[in-house]
Amino acid sequence: MKTSPSLNKIFHGPLEPLFSFLYITFVKVQFLFFRVKWAFTDAPKTTDEDAKNVADNVTFIYKSFERQSMAKRLYRNIQKMYPGANVIIADDSKKPLKISGDNVEIIHLPFNSGLSKGLNLALSKVKTPFTMRLDDDELLTPYSRIHEHLRFLQNHPEVDLVGILPYNAPFVKNPLTQTKFYFNESMSAAPIKLKIPHMTTIDENYVVLGKVPNIFLARTKEYRAVGYDDNIRMIDHQEFFFRAAGKITSVLSLNSYVFHYHDRFNKYYDKFRADTYSDGVYIKSKYPQYFK
Repeated sequence: MKTSPSLNKIFHGPLEPLFSFLYITFVKVQFLFFRVKWAFTDAPKTTDEDAKNVADNVTFIYKSFERQSMAKRLYRNIQKMYPGANVIIADDSKKPLKISGDNVEIIHLPFNSGLSKGLNLALSKVKTPFTMRLDDDELLTPYSRIHEHLRFLQNHPEVDLVGILPYNAPFVKNPLTQTKFYFNESMSAAPIKLKIPHMTTIDENYVVLGKVPNIFLARTKEYRAVGYDDNIRMIDHQEFFFRAAGKITSVLSLNSYVFHYHDRFNKYYDKFRADTYSDGVYIKSKYPQYFK
């Protein structure tokens, strides 16, 4: 969301906590509205068999930092959609995250350890054949179709990872408008060529891409083999898919999305989220041939 300098001063001034509260309240109401709408429309349904297949075969992982209410809400959301599913959360907040519930493991890290370290630790503890990677400011919807993506991967051994688009609150915008960005991400500069060419259609709902959103369901073994570089605290996404090229075949789902509601008014959180200078320096030193 782009705002003018004058509006930024207002939003991030003394009234920032109020704006943050109002924003989070609004998106909660928005998500409730969608839940009611989905209940009375032909939104995709999840059968007991679907839910059990996910609970038996998928572990949900995400990183949490200074957003405890969001982390707890996502855990409850996962359990509502797929009861009994395993959830592993890596948390590096000042105040350790605590969640009461079953099938959840919280890994406590030193303050501000970073996204890559947290995801690597969470991934190392996954015991199921598939892993669903999320962020703590997202929520599953009937249109996330995790059980459908699981069946797709179970039936397509040539594919390792299914990316899912975000529905970015509070704007009512079709998630498919974001596909142009990912269609341009061929990873042609990567050291290894994709095993299946970029933009290959697997079926009408899945297309092979060099890079997909950082919301995805993946084969645990292949996902863990690529993993993350612990030296990159925040901007891991591009670098992950750069290294994954030729090792992991990724597809983008064209008919699914998760609800994403990043708090744009939380200046304290954004101070750490936007602290990426050292990441940029490190990545340039790691890949000097691409930053001449």
